Amino acid sequence: MFSSASLLLLLLAAPSPSAAPSSTPSPSGDAPVILFLVDNSASLPPLDPEEKRVAALEKMFTFLQGQPYRLVLFGGRQEVFVDDVSRYNNRGRWTDFYFAFEKAKEIAVAYPPKTELRMVLLTDAIVDPAPEDWVDMGVPAGENLKTHVMGRVMKLLREMRIPLYVILVGDPPVDGAPPGDREMAPQLILDMIRTANGAKASATAQTLAAFFKDDGLLLKKFVFRVQPHEGLAKIEPVVRRITAPSRPGVEVQFLTVLVLPLCLLLFALLGILVRSFPGPGDIEIAELSYGMPVHVAADKLHKVEGGGWATTGLSLVGEARDANATLSYQAPGLDLLGVGLDTDGLDALTQKLLPLGVEDLRRELEAYSDNGTKEEKIYSLNLDYMSKNLDPKEAERVLTTGVAERRRIPALDFLRAKAHLISNAELRRRLTDPRVQIVSYGKDGERKDLLPGTTARIGRYGFTVKDVVKGGRKDVKLLLYYDRVPSLLALKTLLPDAFQRVFRLRRSHERVVA
Repeated sequence: MFSSASLLLLLLAAPSPSAAPSSTPSPSGDAPVILFLVDNSASLPPLDPEEKRVAALEKMFTFLQGQPYRLVLFGGRQEVFVDDVSRYNNRGRWTDFYFAFEKAKEIAVAYPPKTELRMVLLTDAIVDPAPEDWVDMGVPAGENLKTHVMGRVMKLLREMRIPLYVILVGDPPVDGAPPGDREMAPQLILDMIRTANGAKASATAQTLAAFFKDDGLLLKKFVFRVQPHEGLAKIEPVVRRITAPSRPGVEVQFLTVLVLPLCLLLFALLGILVRSFPGPGDIEIAELSYGMPVHVAADKLHKVEGGGWATTGLSLVGEARDANATLSYQAPGLDLLGVGLDTDGLDALTQKLLPLGVEDLRRELEAYSDNGTKEEKIYSLNLDYMSKNLDPKEAERVLTTGVAERRRIPALDFLRAKAHLISNAELRRRLTDPRVQIVSYGKDGERKDLLPGTTARIGRYGFTVKDVVKGGRKDVKLLLYYDRVPSLLALKTLLPDAFQRVFRLRRSHERVVA
């Protein structure tokens, strides 16, 4: 028999709200207050087969090692007792979770607002509320009492916002239980912990916490099962685990054991899929000689200059019919000889100078200025003055007018625009210097000059012209920067360039078209 002296000592050990942790937890982490809600109904098996009920419950509290706790013994509405271990006799006629949590809420409110609280529910998960306990509780007529009670329980748990741990003692309801109990009880417990704990009580989080056998900051286990024959030997580690401070160890294990290897494997697979040339940021170098067209095709088997073979990217082909585009380095098709101009009525000097090239025109005008007749010197001075004062945009417009439309341009204006190139080296270079041109074939074929910054499409690839560099093994090198590379699952488009560069593991991102 439990003596009155022992009972007094036990009650003194249970802390009152005034002995609760500080309202401002210290950095060292004050121990949380544990609210034990112990099912005192007749259906709950003993906590330990070798210990008397009260002794077993009292011994369970020693596992806390001085950590503050409160005790709520519950059955029906009139069978709820606080901090009175002598009432633990498993003679309760009913099992009603609502009034147990209502009492726990009342206890919690008495503590300072920032006190850390945890609820631990020991039960067999059989719900059995007394109808007479709910006569004055506003139960709608015709509604199933258990369903109504559990709805009120869920609402109360959401309001309390206190972490809930459940220790299931014994097996789920057995044959002979009232209809619906067998299916309701396990799901009921899951619903309770999810309502109280949120996403941390999801099935995935519970599986991971069980796998690592530890509680972290986010991954925690909230449901434990103890068979009657296992007793306190099984309950002790469960209680210690529930009441222990949260540590990031399980998250670290999760990252190092599961997430990190999976990420490395995923990165490796993605790296393999994007390693092949070309990719965004890779460069094809086309070498060109003046006046000699080069035919290029996309995605044909070809030998790579650095060794080996490739089936992707650009390669050289012998004829235009096998190509996706033709590249050439040549002077622009700009006529400076005055073809198409109306020359009727021109004076003799204008007719003589009009068909000359820019360099020949310069030499002729210098000769007029130095050793020409008076008429030639005056003509040279006038032409030099008029050409130098001509607006560069107007000169460009006149010189680039198509041959078919030149009859509307005065021949003397054309001569002045051509003479303007003698003194405007930049415009002359832009209009007359050789340049790389592309003629692409197919539905969206086009012809245009490839200047730095312009874009081009060859086959299924999109390029940006990075530069046109004179010299090398031939006259110029055309640097084409890949900016659109179709690939499996569009990985070379979706994955960041920096990621792809890391996993390509190539010595160079440049390749000469061969």
